[in-house]
Amino acid sequence: MSPAYDALIEWLRDRFGESLRWVASFDSDHYTYRVRYIREELKSELTEHELDVIIHRSMAVYSRHRLEDVYRHLGTARSMVVEHERATAVHLYFGGTRGVVVKLGGEASVNTPGFTEETMAVLFPEGR
Repeated sequence: MSPAYDALIEWLRDRFGESLRWVASFDSDHYTYRVRYIREELKSELTEHELDVIIHRSMAVYSRHRLEDVYRHLGTARSMVVEHERATAVHLYFGGTRGVVVKLGGEASVNTPGFTEETMAVLFPEGR
């Protein structure tokens, strides 16, 4: 089943409003991604090249395989949260090398594992 990205964007916009910065799906094995949503003013703040570099670097550094290699004794990685000064990135993993990155403004907060479970329920309403 294909992820319901449109439903995810709608759910995230309802939940976070203007704190939702951008959302991108990715496949870290193939280093491919697709921007699913980007807040309007960020389109001029980040060039296409800058966003491309950010997403490609995050796929390389925060890949599920790397996390599971380091923490193999803890089981399968489901998500990772990186808090920056101005934003928070939530990396959600599914389907082996596939996943989605949700970038939120610094004022937003997420709680795991609840956010991970809710996001997966929106992405895969019929189950995985």
